[in-house]
Amino acid sequence: MSDKLTFKISIPSQDGFHGRECNNLDCRKYFKIHQDSLKDEMYCPYCGLLFNKNELSTPDQLKYVQEVGKEKATSYIHDEVNRMLGSAFGNLNSQSKGGLLSISTSYKPAIYEEKFVSPPVEKQVDSEIECSECKAKFQVYGIFGYCPLCKCDNIIIYDANISIILSAIRNTDNKDRELRHAYNDLVSTFEDFFKKRNKSQKKYNFQNLESVAIFFSDNYGINFFGGLSKDEALTIKRLFQKRHVYQHNKGIIDQKYINVIPEDSSLLNQGAPLYLEEFKDTTAIMRKMLLRII
Repeated sequence: MSDKLTFKISIPSQDGFHGRECNNLDCRKYFKIHQDSLKDEMYCPYCGLLFNKNELSTPDQLKYVQEVGKEKATSYIHDEVNRMLGSAFGNLNSQSKGGLLSISTSYKPAIYEEKFVSPPVEKQVDSEIECSECKAKFQVYGIFGYCPLCKCDNIIIYDANISIILSAIRNTDNKDRELRHAYNDLVSTFEDFFKKRNKSQKKYNFQNLESVAIFFSDNYGINFFGGLSKDEALTIKRLFQKRHVYQHNKGIIDQKYINVIPEDSSLLNQGAPLYLEEFKDTTAIMRKMLLRII
């Protein structure tokens, strides 16, 4: 008998997709990759770290492999025991001589039936994306930043994130709460996009539009607000400021907000109103700005 047993165990796909889980302890987020897009190494679409494909197995997949492996090992051991016992006892057959009692023996092997192990049921996720650069097909839950195969972060990634956010708004019973999340997620998406393009040692606060404008000027020689109309500049400023007060002032408009947007002075000390159309308008403005540097 060999000292080491090796079995090849395949995990069935579901609708052609395999679940994956990031191996970064600070991430651990779940996504799916199409079976035709599986590679030996893949990036996490959320944190962007590179892993061997085996490092991206989910806990349910590992449990399935262990249970199937145990069944295959048990079946193999039964077969080996049957073979050895059959060799030792299966052909014994004594004949009577001089009136002595004749004894014959036979061995009937025991049959082991492997137990069926149910394959893991993969989680449902938000969106299916096909990378415009490498054509990889993958599915993600919530906002993300990269293609898992080529790590590109082009405008398709931004568009997919906006679709995910809008879908969450449509499918919620609490529109106000989801809009608060949407304002925050949009600023986070915008921030992440520029962080990945900051190749310098200089730090910028991409949650602050003045800092964003400095980044545009330093790295691309572009006047950020020069590419916007007066109304567009006001719209994007409002969303950033409203997101800020909901993050840091319980949603109440303070004097710092008014200093940036004096047009809203009548709202001082009131709750910052959130609007779906304002959110949509800002996504379009941001998209236009991103296209200037891609």
